[in-house]
Amino acid sequence: MIGVLAALKAKKPSSTERLAFAAKEPLLTPAERSFFGVLEQALDGTYRVFVKVRLGDLVKPAKGLSKSKATTAMNKINQKHVDFVICSAADLAVIGVVELDDQSHGREDRAGRDAFLDQALAGAKIPVVHFPAKKGYVVQEVRAKLAEVFKLTPQSTAPGQAKVELAPVQPVPIAVTERASVQAEVAVPVCPKCEAIMVKRQAKNGAHAGKLFWACSMYPGCRHIVAIDVE
Repeated sequence: MIGVLAALKAKKPSSTERLAFAAKEPLLTPAERSFFGVLEQALDGTYRVFVKVRLGDLVKPAKGLSKSKATTAMNKINQKHVDFVICSAADLAVIGVVELDDQSHGREDRAGRDAFLDQALAGAKIPVVHFPAKKGYVVQEVRAKLAEVFKLTPQSTAPGQAKVELAPVQPVPIAVTERASVQAEVAVPVCPKCEAIMVKRQAKNGAHAGKLFWACSMYPGCRHIVAIDVE
């Protein structure tokens, strides 16, 4: 009898053996990935940008709540995350939260989520700024809004300290199919193929040497480019 029980116990799968997992979608949507690049350009090396941070890692239930209310509050903040967290590069102290609002934020359930998130952050004295999702952004405008809400002091780049930029894209031959005009203040476009942010580059050789163009920041995965017409 003991031998039979031992055999049955050995055949019974453990709780971890019964679990199975699959990879989720990319951490950021194409729109969020584009705006992440804009944030990195808008903030110099004095700050760091973190993505998809759990709200429970930023705030905690206030003192004085009953045990049941504290448990409810903890469950709510652990079930939600914020889009971007801006931190000081020196000590990673939280400076503020950035939310990217697409059309889904107009839904009643999303509006309720946003209201709760804003209330929780306000109670913890963590400033939050919302940006509407769109096809292109003006870096200077994003920088000015962050400075206004987060009370940032303009920083000049220290000697030997490079500003945070997207990874450089190697020059590629230009096959012009689309054109963009250069204005005094250019909105940063997103790639029409993969929706990643585009970066301004200059052709180094070939028939188009010296000419400026927008290149997809996801190169070499995406090689789409847009020529820039200088008026």
